[in-house]
Amino acid sequence: MNKNYDCIDGNMDVLMYDNTIKKVRNLKKEDAIYSINYDGEEFRYTKGYVLEISKKRASAVKITLKDKRTLICSPDHQWLTQQGWHFSFDDKSIADIACFLKRGMIMFGFSQNITARLPETRLYMEGYIISLEIYGRNLAPLPSGEHGIFVFHNVDVARRAYNYLCYLGIESTLSDYLATDINTNETFMTKQICVSYKDMLKFSEKSYKRKDNAEFIRGFVAGVYDADGNINPLLKHIKSPRQDYLSIMKRGMELYEFEYSYNSEFMEITLIGGPTELIRFYNIFTPVNTGMVENLTMRNRRLEKTRIAKIEEVKCNDLYEITTSTRNLIINGIVCHDCITV
Repeated sequence: MNKNYDCIDGNMDVLMYDNTIKKVRNLKKEDAIYSINYDGEEFRYTKGYVLEISKKRASAVKITLKDKRTLICSPDHQWLTQQGWHFSFDDKSIADIACFLKRGMIMFGFSQNITARLPETRLYMEGYIISLEIYGRNLAPLPSGEHGIFVFHNVDVARRAYNYLCYLGIESTLSDYLATDINTNETFMTKQICVSYKDMLKFSEKSYKRKDNAEFIRGFVAGVYDADGNINPLLKHIKSPRQDYLSIMKRGMELYEFEYSYNSEFMEITLIGGPTELIRFYNIFTPVNTGMVENLTMRNRRLEKTRIAKIEEVKCNDLYEITTSTRNLIINGIVCHDCITV
């Protein structure tokens, strides 16, 4: 009789440490993943590594959450709930004292699954460049009036902007630039982009008409974040000099079901939800300026979405056994034990 291994479905999504996702079956040894660590009071994000992965054969069960998310694994696999670690299904192969998942229980993790990153489309690029121009306030015409410059503190933002400008057919050059920090008066090397001022203005007038397009909005939000990337991202205030610019930000938050606070007096938006929602923000909008959330508390503001709706036995021929350095990982947005039963 074959051993019934502790394993999980290879088609599920694993949250990687760079805010991307990878299918279970595509994981490799030493891949960096997001995990959690319990410090005696709270669960906190931490960095983990894949130690081993191998395909196995076992019986399987499917756990369906209220938001239609599904988790497929062997009956003896463990998931984290609001009541602690629980085995998936009582198939009588585990000791009677074990705790099992039940319908109605709330799983511990994200209110929504973290999915594969969306591509950087042309409309995304247009929205990104427009928001850099508006929010960066660093497109200034040179004395001749023929060219303007973008200067960014983050060199990677400059490189992305330059590549987008080239793709969009706007005459531009990228070169080294000696900048001065206005807060410390220290100088530092960065990059500047020199663009055709006339072409940039024509582009802005034409592209801004696409402000209602979802991809334009996604790029616009990313550009806003990159244009003002020196502020602590967890306390990010997204300000706007004009109401119509701010409305694009609000639409971006609402399109992807983010919660935010809105201060009409100061015309600013603040993302709500802490590091858990910040990871989802990074994954969807893909700005250059991102930060690790390691050692920050993992919380879920919308617990009802992770409530178990159904548990049923199924067939699955794509099960994998995984071992991680932290003994856990995040799969389909839910905290999952690795495949070593304790």
